[in-house]
Amino acid sequence: MKCKYCGSTNIAWDHKSGHIVCQDCGAILGNIFEEESYNKEEIFRRRPNRISNENGAFEKSVEKIVAKVLRRGKILESTNGKVSIISIIDKNLDEVKNDEEFMISRKVLDGYPILKARTKRNKYALALYAVYRIRGYSKTKSIELVSKRLKTSKHTLENILDRYPTQSRSFLEGVRKALKKV
Repeated sequence: MKCKYCGSTNIAWDHKSGHIVCQDCGAILGNIFEEESYNKEEIFRRRPNRISNENGAFEKSVEKIVAKVLRRGKILESTNGKVSIISIIDKNLDEVKNDEEFMISRKVLDGYPILKARTKRNKYALALYAVYRIRGYSKTKSIELVSKRLKTSKHTLENILDRYPTQSRSFLEGVRKALKKV
């Protein structure tokens, strides 16, 4: 496998986060795990030899699944007896999706491959960070606001900005220009 951004063959499968990552440029190249939906019947059908409901075995199995989901930064949503696994960032994004400045910033980000290659959570954090910076907030205050609004790590966003300072500044200027046109 080869990185589509830098061409490196130094690729790692991070089973803890569920991502395939380029070790040279840090790009997220794909997901190891697919989003899935679970319900009681599916779990019994998938694991008939391992799960019976004696002594609370089903509940213990569900607890393991829930723990795994939460470790991956996902949440469970139940609709009509079916439980779906969704990303926390998708849930938190609902409130910013209607912000026109955010959507423009998100589109501009697509022109910056190294920044665009981040996880969905970090791409949205970068886009929202640019909006706050253009609104006049300091770097520190913008990072704090993004962290609160999207429930993301301040440290991760700081690391991205520090690791790719040239691309980050260029992206910020690109967003500033795009927003002036609106």
